[in-house]
This record gives sequence, C-alpha cells and structure tokens, in this order.
Amino acid sequence: MSDPKVFLNGKPVEHPHEDHHHVSPVWEFTAVFIALLFLTILTYVVSFAGLGPASLPVAMVIAATKGALVAGYFMHLKYEDRFYSFVFLVSLLFVAIFFTFTLFDMKTSGGLNMESDIEFKRNVEDHAEAAENAAAMRAAQQH
Repeated sequence: MSDPKVFLNGKPVEHPHEDHHHVSPVWEFTAVFIALLFLTILTYVVSFAGLGPASLPVAMVIAATKGALVAGYFMHLKYEDRFYSFVFLVSLLFVAIFFTFTLFDMKTSGGLNMESDIEFKRNVEDHAEAAENAAAMRAAQQH
C-alpha cells in the first residue's frame, strides 16, 4: 500500500512527520520590540494630545498595529499558512464591528437612560468641547 499524499500549501510533502520550525534572527525580534516600545509611547502621547473625537480611532489603529506585530512575530503568524492570517484579519473585522455598534449604542442610550446620557456628555462631549476651545484659544493667541 502506498503512503497517502500530504499537501502543504498545494505542494506534496514527502516526509509529513518532519516538523520544520522557522528560526528568526535576534535583530528581527529586537526591531519589533523597539517598534512596540515606540507605539506604546505614541499611545501615551496621543492620550494627552487632545484630538477630541479622533482620539479613539487613533488609539485603536495604534493598538491594532501593536497586536499585529505581536501576532505576526512573537506568535509566528507571519511564517504560517495564509489561512491563519485570514482568520486573524476576520476576527479584527468582527472586533471593529462590535466596537462600532457599541459606540452607536453609547450615543443613543440617553433616550432610555438619563444617567448614561449625562455620563456620555461628561466623558465624551465635554472633552471634545474643551479640546476645541483650547485650539481656538491657541489660534487667537498666535494672531
């Protein structure tokens, strides 16, 4: 009886019991570590930048980038089949959809619950208004 054919990435594998691991060079891990440190510092700086409503999308992009670096290099997703990258990206899409619906709910929950409307106004709208006022004052001082 002949050995059953095993395929990897569409190519037959002669010895399917062999397991090949990718060994990354130290400089690659060091570069990713430095990038993660930089992105962490950037997250901290953005939290005080006063971007108003844009602060959440900017923070989410930075967090997604850090997550992609960790998944790609430290969890070796970069060297696996593309199917696993597809699964990772689809899960990020579903998380983004979840956050989007949650934000819509936060914006409209004031009609049902007065306390949540007051909390949303205090935490989101007042900070955005303060950022706009600070920007207007800086512009007035420059002229």
